[in-house]
Amino acid sequence: MKKIITIFSIIVILVGIGFGYFFGIAKPHKEAVNNFNSTYRPIKDKNKSLDKIIKNAEKSLANNELPLDNSTKTNLEKILKKSQNDKIKVPEIPNKTSDINKSIKSLPKKVDYSINESELKLALSNFKESINKNKLVTNPTSDFVIEKLKSLPTVTGVQAVTETNDPNGSLNKPGGYTSAIYFTDSAVQDQIDGSDIVAKGTDAGGQIEVYKSYEEAQKRNDYLSAFDGAGLFNSGSHEVCGTCVIRISSKLTATQQKELTKKIIDSLTQL
Repeated sequence: MKKIITIFSIIVILVGIGFGYFFGIAKPHKEAVNNFNSTYRPIKDKNKSLDKIIKNAEKSLANNELPLDNSTKTNLEKILKKSQNDKIKVPEIPNKTSDINKSIKSLPKKVDYSINESELKLALSNFKESINKNKLVTNPTSDFVIEKLKSLPTVTGVQAVTETNDPNGSLNKPGGYTSAIYFTDSAVQDQIDGSDIVAKGTDAGGQIEVYKSYEEAQKRNDYLSAFDGAGLFNSGSHEVCGTCVIRISSKLTATQQKELTKKIIDSLTQL
């Protein structure tokens, strides 16, 4: 009888231990695991959506293509970094039940990447657009420049230089322009002498000099800067756009020069 009671007592103890383990350890752990998975699942889905845009942005930046407006690259890099920092990192599930519950409690109550995604998409779009615009003004053909100039309502005439009439003698020479197009503009009221548009020179409206590289265009622009405000030697305003140097007649006011330069840039970079 004592033996039976002993066996029964052992069974009761084992069952108690089993119930204690199940309800005190196994069940809470399983519930914590389920809560962990159900809590992090929607975050994983949202991360996938954000990661897709992040990877597109990273890929575009890694191509090292130059935008016309470098601020579009700076802005994309800034927003990309913020999006990467804002993304919730999904950890590996901890071993301890208490650590699992702690991980769940540490999550923000709401995870919303909608602002990150919209800002990143816009910044990426602006960056790509600026790259495409820069391609248009990277050593464009003279025919392209002529077509764009002719589309401006105030431009009354256009002529590209040749090796025989190039006043600077720089056409197709090392460091020189690959093409140079002079144009006349109706806003210039002074009578400018010359047998043709090239002979009239920049004073009659302006000129676009096209170079192979941005560095060559910038070097030319720096050279022209030496004559700014130099009276009779003042060659007018000048600005680099891509690998082009846009020069505007000194016969125009500063406001007119800026307005005409902007119109030319808008025309050259119209996608």
